[in-house]
Amino acid sequence: MHLASHEISVGPKRSEWVVRLFTDDLEDAISASLGGTKVRLERTEGRSQAEQYVRSKLTVYRGRKALTLYMDGFTYQPDAVEIRMHVDGGLPLTVTDKLLHERFEDQRNVYFVRGPKGRLDAVSTASNPKIELR
Repeated sequence: MHLASHEISVGPKRSEWVVRLFTDDLEDAISASLGGTKVRLERTEGRSQAEQYVRSKLTVYRGRKALTLYMDGFTYQPDAVEIRMHVDGGLPLTVTDKLLHERFEDQRNVYFVRGPKGRLDAVSTASNPKIELR
């Protein structure tokens, strides 16, 4: 099974988001999306490619309004990559998460959300990529 973890800390004005992915899985998915061009995430252009990939596979809405996913940081390690992001505002959020789903049929993206009403947990899969956070 392939896994990625998402941690979201929800505040009234801003929701902080951290996604952790295995480096080789993310490199493989980005390379496949670029027609097989080899991607190395430790390089500057790799970070840019990772951010473009995340933006293309992760959409966030509040009602019918699409929210901007702001990229705040990127930490590379040989085994895992951590991408820090945020969206303006708090809950409710509707997330469509297709990260790595096109590459790995057994991909599971696990969500841990800390909000004003406590903790929410959710999982995004290829067959069910949409998550409602309330």
